[in-house]
Amino acid sequence: MDGNTVLDDFPRLLAEQHPEATAAAVVHWTAQGAMRPGPGGQPAVWMHLRATLDLAIGCQRCLGPVVMPLQVDRWFRFVADEATAEAEDNDSEEDVLALEPRPDLLNLIEDELLMELPLVPMHEACPVPLPLPAEEPVSAEDAASNRPHPFADLAKLRK
Repeated sequence: MDGNTVLDDFPRLLAEQHPEATAAAVVHWTAQGAMRPGPGGQPAVWMHLRATLDLAIGCQRCLGPVVMPLQVDRWFRFVADEATAEAEDNDSEEDVLALEPRPDLLNLIEDELLMELPLVPMHEACPVPLPLPAEEPVSAEDAASNRPHPFADLAKLRK
């Protein structure tokens, strides 16, 4: 199964999009099921999920939009229920999901893409010059002489 889904169908990802984004973002995804060996060598239901998205988010330096390519390529192993998934997830290298209740594929795609967002999105070189500070930089000597001494008031209390 595969699809191209507009960003409007992913409200949490849409909230991350920069307000000045010009292009309509589309998530391209494929999900393919397979029977593969599980932890004990027994056959298990697996799903291979791939998704890509070019999302314009806010640059932390210039605050303008920066397009970040997000990509997911992950295998999931399915187990009977949520309790089994929780018990096996900590001990397994692969991601474990429960078959019941049925997982929502679009929510899973959105979750995985959200985890791919960079912590600090930035342009390599911002397209606009960054604003300079409004005032002249103060030298360390000037700053030290004008700074109040933190314990000066304590000396007055001793008298």
